[in-house]
Amino acid sequence: MPIYEFECDKCKKQFEVVTLSLSEKPKAVCPKCKSKKAHKLVSKVGKGKYGSLRSGGSLDTGAPSSSGCSSCSSTNCSSCGH
Repeated sequence: MPIYEFECDKCKKQFEVVTLSLSEKPKAVCPKCKSKKAHKLVSKVGKGKYGSLRSGGSLDTGAPSSSGCSSCSSTNCSSCGH
């Protein structure tokens, strides 16, 4: 279910609209002043099942890097059980 963020053009309230599918057009009605004039905002950070999308465009999957995993200081994950 996609979540869209909007800002009301009239009162500047920021709010979210949840749709059932990507093909459904979000109905942006301000919950504060009931205005139908709002513009879509661009999300700064997304987080999902596979990690977070950080600035710079790289996807952090939570997988260990070549220098070891985040839960120990070892460079060999077999020594910590990961």
